[in-house]
This record gives sequence, C-alpha cells and structure tokens, in this order.
Amino acid sequence: MNLITRSASGLALLAALYHLYFAYYRPFTEGEHAIIHVGLATTLIALYQAIQNRGAMRLLAIVCLVTAVIASFYLFSVTEDLEIRFGLGLRPMQLYAGIAIIAVVIILCWMEWGIVIATLAVTALVYFFFGDNLRGPLQAASHPSFDYAMTFLISSGGSGLYGQITPISANIIFLFMLFGALLASTGVTNLFMELGNWLGRLLKGGAAVTCVVSSSLLGTVTGATVANVAITGTFTIPTMKRQGFAARDAGAVESVASCGGQILPPVMGAGAFIMASFLGVSYIEIAAAALLPAILFFAGVLIGVFFLVQTTGRITQTDAPDFDIIRREFLPFVFPLVVLVYFLIQGYSATGSVVMAIGAVVATTFLRPSTWRSAAQFKGAMGTLVSGLINGARQGAALAVITAAISLVAQSLITTALGPKFASALAGFVGDNLLIALMVVMVASILLGCGLPTVAAYTMVAIMMVPALRNIGVDPLSAHMFVYYFAVFAAVTPPIATAAMVASRIAETSFWATAWASMRLMSGPLILPFLFIYHGDVLSFPPDPRTVFLPIVAWSIATMGLLILTVGYFITETSLAERMLSGAAALCSFAWIVDGSLLWLFGSAGTLLFVIASQTWRERV
Repeated sequence: MNLITRSASGLALLAALYHLYFAYYRPFTEGEHAIIHVGLATTLIALYQAIQNRGAMRLLAIVCLVTAVIASFYLFSVTEDLEIRFGLGLRPMQLYAGIAIIAVVIILCWMEWGIVIATLAVTALVYFFFGDNLRGPLQAASHPSFDYAMTFLISSGGSGLYGQITPISANIIFLFMLFGALLASTGVTNLFMELGNWLGRLLKGGAAVTCVVSSSLLGTVTGATVANVAITGTFTIPTMKRQGFAARDAGAVESVASCGGQILPPVMGAGAFIMASFLGVSYIEIAAAALLPAILFFAGVLIGVFFLVQTTGRITQTDAPDFDIIRREFLPFVFPLVVLVYFLIQGYSATGSVVMAIGAVVATTFLRPSTWRSAAQFKGAMGTLVSGLINGARQGAALAVITAAISLVAQSLITTALGPKFASALAGFVGDNLLIALMVVMVASILLGCGLPTVAAYTMVAIMMVPALRNIGVDPLSAHMFVYYFAVFAAVTPPIATAAMVASRIAETSFWATAWASMRLMSGPLILPFLFIYHGDVLSFPPDPRTVFLPIVAWSIATMGLLILTVGYFITETSLAERMLSGAAALCSFAWIVDGSLLWLFGSAGTLLFVIASQTWRERV
C-alpha cells in the first residue's frame, strides 16, 4: 500500500470518526459542520480519484484536493461572517473561496459520477446568474451584484452549497453509509446467502430465490443498488447459470432484487429518512407506508422467478442451508436493526438512532466469543470494524459530493422560482389529465435518476418533480413515493441501467439482453407507483382491509398478464393468441386502477382465467 493509498484510508477513518463524534457531542454549529463535511468529502474523493487515474486526470484530482483543503479551511474560519453577510454580499476572499469550492464539487461530481449531474449543476448555475437575460415565462429575477448572488450559494446558513440537502447528507446519509458498511463487514452476507438457500428450497426457485432474499436484505442496509449487485452477484449469478437459468435472466434477477432493497423497510437505503425530512413527518410513518408496497414488489419479482423456472424446465436445487451460519449470524444482524427501529419509535432523531445502531454493531462484534479466543482473532475483529468505517466513509463521501452538487441545483430552482414555473407549465400542458401528468413525471424521474445512487436520484427527482405533482392535486406522500420508486427503478431501466450493466458483466452476456430481461421482471413493480396515486390506501393500514383488496387483485392480474405476454411461457409455451389476450387482461386491469370501473376488472379477470384454462387444456393434450 503506497503513501497516497494509506493517506486515503487514514482520511476516510478520520472522516468516519469525526461524523460519529459530531453526532454525539455537537462541538460545532450546523454551518461549521456542513463546511467540514463538504471539505472532508471533497478531499477524500479527490484522493481516491488521484489513486484511480493517471496523467491529466490525476493532476486535476490533485489540484481539486489542494483547492478543497485551502478553501474549506478558509471558509470554516469565517463561518460567522458568512452567516452575517447573507444577502449583503461576500468579501473578495470569501468570493474566491466560494467559487473555488463550487468548482471543486462540480469537477469531482463529474469524475466520480459522470457528466449528467455535473452538467445539470452547471446549467442550474448559468440560469441562476444569467436567467434574467431570458425573455418570456422562463425569465428569472436579476441580482443586484455577483457577490450578492453568491451569498445564496455560499452562506453557511440554510441555503446553497452548505444548505438545502447538504445537512441531510452530513447528519443522516453519511452515518447510514457507515452503518450499512459496518453491518456488511461483519459477515451478514453469509447469513443472507444461507437464508436464501433455505427459502430457495422451500419455494422451489433455486438460486433465484437465494438471490432475491440475499440481495434485498443487503440492499436495504447498504443503500447502493450497483454495489449490491457487485457484492452478491458474484455468488448468485454464476449459481443461477449453473442451475439452468439463461445468463441474461440470472443478471436480471440480481439487478431487480438489488433494486428492491432500496424500497424495503426498515432502512430503505436511507431513502426513508430523506423522505421524512422532505415531508416533515416521522420515519415510522414512511416505513409503515412503504411496507405493503415492498411486499407487493417482491411478490411480483417472485412470480417472475416462477415464470423463469417454468421456461428452464427443471432446475437443480440450491445448496443445503448451513443452519450453523444462520444461528451464528442472525443475532448480530437483527440486533442493530432492532436497536435502530426501537430508538426511532421512541422519538429519537434519525442521527441519534443510527449512532446507537452503530454502537450495537460494535457491541455485537465484541460480544462474539470468537473475538476473544486469540490475539489474532481480536485483531481481525478490530480490522473488520476499521475496514467497515473506511468503506462507509468512502461511500458517504461520494454521496456527499453529489448531494452538494444537487444542493446548488435546488438553490437555483428556489431563488429563480423555476420549480413553481415548471409545475405550472406541466399543469398547463396536461390540463386535468392526471394520467398523462404521471407518465411525464415517470419518464422524467427515470431519466433524472439514471446513473445515480438511490439517495441522490430520489433527492433530484423530489426537487424537480414533486412540486409538479402537488400542483395538480396529488397527495404529498403519494407524490414522493411515486417519484421515489421510479428514481430507484432507474438503476435497471434502459438506456443507462447501471445495475444491469454490472450484472451483465458478471453474467458474461449482453448488456441490452440483461436490461430488457430486467424490465420483463419489473412488469409488476412498474405498475405499483400508480396504485399510490389512484388507490392511496396501499400506503397505509386502513381500518377496512377491503379497501386494498381490489387494488391488489387488479395489480396481480396485470402482473400475471404482462409476464405471460413478455415471457411467452406459463404452464406451457404460450400461443400468440394467448399472449395477446394476456396483454389485454393487463391493460384492462391498469384501466381499472386508473378509472375504477368494475367492468374493466371483470373483463381482465375473465380474460386471464380464459388464458389459464387454455394453457391447462393444452398442457394436458
């Protein structure tokens, strides 16, 4: 390990310990903490980029590193003056430091995450400063001076780079990345694999069920779909291929299951806490609202797995589960989650609750008898915890950089009032047609979420799209859940489909084949968000369960119909007429979800029953 690599690991550990220290002792103001958070994140990402790149890109990373350190130190030293000067104009040195740290954030966002968000941030800044030169409805208000406008972007208060979304990153997202990485480093991956083997034998789905279980459980704590595919996919995808699944289908199952981990309570990849912050409600309300949709999501995926098993003819069984591993690792996994949920239910903040959960992870590590059997095992346990903190800080820093860039976009939307203008424009475009508005928002949410981690994707689409839905009368929780699901689904949706891209490499097959196979498995989940809008009871536990019975029936028929249409196999290979009728049944079910007329539901149920009867008769013949 060379000097720069050791420096990166040391800085990552320092960043992890600092955030834990701040969460417990609060030695600085929130403004000072935000500056330290962005400074540590940019310095850390610049170090890692210097390690990964060569030539001009490495030199650029080093320039960003030096600039980030100098600018952050200076801005931290004048934090109080920055707050005072909000709306008055910055001093020359404050102005230069502000421009420098904004440039560093955008450059590192481009180097770490690609061109999309970096370009969006630059576009937002150009509109922020020069939007007054436009004519028509997009014209923005002019600023008295450049240094006056910069106070909105560099104030250490609640605006700009250090406001908007950055405090959520500093106080929630970063800590949850530490929690997820620590939990993953303690051996829970083995637990998830064995639980999957056990359920795979019970449900006759082989390694595909193992994949769904292990990837969803790991995904809910790591909060990173692509990383989750890389971790569990190396085990599950080759196993599925050996059992008879096509390579594209093996990659698709892993991609979709990892994607589903982001919507599975209790953690939801930290998305639940971001949504709670946006809505101003408790985390428990978000987790409760997400529970039934998550159950339906995985039910839809398992139905898709059943169809894939039918096409393979016969699959070999999964390996026998190792119940010793399940017994040994179950408590160390469950106990921290129980601690997290307990403190959240008791009314503690998300920050305080996750710190207690991190403490529970450390405690369960040191309470293992194996930790104390020898000096070598104790050293190994310590190394595991340190490695978890370093990996978590690396993930948290990457998200902090993209969150800081999104904060610039958010400030531009707020200051220029572009968000309300977009909402009004959408309302004028779609009129009273809610379905068209939802389709537009769905496509925009997927496009905005392409290539982004869950938290960043949701944050971006929530800022851009939720006001548009609110403007046409959609309930706030339903609107946030709608865009959240499609932001998550962007990881498996062409043309970017980063999760499918990684899975296709592991499966050694075509990216496009894996991406379209993933979309086939997403037949049922893609309909779910529309239930949130038209049948909001699925986001609650209504006193009368009958209010969610028909929506679930309609969703089930639509899922079955789409899978028969796209897979081309049910009990036996389907004929063209059966596939067309199945598609018609799915369309009628969706029509009932939107329209509510029972004729649509009766028609869809009757059509699907006819297809099932036809399949049964043909299989017997």
